[in-house]
Amino acid sequence: MKKYKGWYLPHSEEHFINYLKYHNTVEYQKEQRKMSLSFLERKRTAIDIGANVGFWAKDLCEIFNEAILFEPYKLNIECLKKNLENYQNFQIIDCALSNKIGSGELYINDEKGLGANSLVPSHGITKMENIQLNKLDDFEFQNVDYIKIDVQFHELEVIEGSINTLKSNNPILCIEAARRNEEELSYVKKFITILENLNYKIIGKHKKELFFKK
Repeated sequence: MKKYKGWYLPHSEEHFINYLKYHNTVEYQKEQRKMSLSFLERKRTAIDIGANVGFWAKDLCEIFNEAILFEPYKLNIECLKKNLENYQNFQIIDCALSNKIGSGELYINDEKGLGANSLVPSHGITKMENIQLNKLDDFEFQNVDYIKIDVQFHELEVIEGSINTLKSNNPILCIEAARRNEEELSYVKKFITILENLNYKIIGKHKKELFFKK
């Protein structure tokens, strides 16, 4: 573990350091966070799916009564705990979310940085880690006003496992949705269709992130 600009990071991490250097900032994806949070009407519980080391979670702890953080990678969890050591209003759940329950493989790409960890194999994999998979619906969370999803091309499966949660809570959604080519566009359209059937509409976007509200 190492520390850079106030953030604890796994020792091999360079992607986030390069981002913070290039943008001369201490915050990651600040504008996406600010824009999506501007649509809030209540600030009870936030869910961060793909919490990584806490770049979003720290602000969520500041804003919401409670933050529930899903992160499957052990090294990230160690740093996440350190980065949130001044807060008590959060819960870390050590698993990945999907549309099924069971075990899975998390593919690690040290070359691209820990933000590229994914359940989908891709070029540059350096190692794999066995992880637990769960569906968000099985936790039966209540009073959820905001959900952020950043899971590297597993967003569709997360949403498929979250239908009842979305129906009963009506949270604002901030979803990473890369749309750089036809394959990515096709994938994003699949979960947009599901959300539209739940009466969600796109209310904003910034870079890769799309914001949804009923």
